[in-house]
Amino acid sequence: MSGTPRSLSDSAGRAADDSVGRHFLLLSGGLDSATLAAWVLHHHPGSAVTAVSFLYGQKHAVELEAARAVAARYGIAHQVQELEPIRGSALTDPDRPLPEGRDLSAAAGVAPSYVPARNLLFLARLASLADAEGPATLWFGVHHDDYTGYPDCRSEFVAAADEAVRLGTQHGLRVRAPFVEWAKADVLRWGLQHDVPYDLTHSCYQGWRPACGVCDTCQARLAAFAAVGVPDPIPYVPRSA
Repeated sequence: MSGTPRSLSDSAGRAADDSVGRHFLLLSGGLDSATLAAWVLHHHPGSAVTAVSFLYGQKHAVELEAARAVAARYGIAHQVQELEPIRGSALTDPDRPLPEGRDLSAAAGVAPSYVPARNLLFLARLASLADAEGPATLWFGVHHDDYTGYPDCRSEFVAAADEAVRLGTQHGLRVRAPFVEWAKADVLRWGLQHDVPYDLTHSCYQGWRPACGVCDTCQARLAAFAAVGVPDPIPYVPRSA
């Protein structure tokens, strides 16, 4: 695929045009949210931007170090919110191993690393924080490749969350996910064109440094870099052929 498809570009443009007030974004420290930070700053220069990260019992809490580094690179305010551990996921349950080496092209159903209603909880907390300060737009970096395995990454969820937040806040906040119709490779391609510091990001669900290279999110990240023909700047555990 060469460049960002027209339909994807149009979707992102509409999200940029109808945002309101301050900007609050979910920043995990991974590839997608780092690109989102760049996207918001690019489309809203000079606006007040706050990045928020969450601790929720995830095995890869090391991602927050990456989130801090990305926020510092972009010079945006950053805060960490701690929630009660969310159970029912291989990403948070100590006795449930994360899958390794799955064929993601053949994967079906809800992913083992889906965290029940995680994005719903994050957006609710983000809305509460933002609504106390005034009009705002809430941003999160879900993309189309997550559609099948993660119910709270679907375009229908984004639209419903936007309506719920608009109706349920005193300042009529809005929710925007500009990459929701994009493939991960499209997100990466846009980020490379805008010098996103991917060397600072962390994606490995195992929380390893170097990254494991075989968990679902490592595989998805490596596949995106392969699709755009650029080497991933972070190190991975060496694997024998």
